[in-house]
Amino acid sequence: MESTVNYKELIVKDLEELPPELIQEVIDFVDFLKIKKMKKTGVDYGSLLLQQESLSRIWEAESEELYDL
Repeated sequence: MESTVNYKELIVKDLEELPPELIQEVIDFVDFLKIKKMKKTGVDYGSLLLQQESLSRIWEAESEELYDL
């Protein structure tokens, strides 16, 4: 009998038990892992940050509806 682990469910379950200040640490760690992976693959992190900032202005704009963009 083969056991399949659903990592997303395990992580979500663990996150639900953490206080908010530790959840922020988990988010920071995930960001660190993403940066580490990007450095290994040669992705320019600065360019990705600029893209993220530009897109966040679009997605966070309360005055515009998605279909108006």
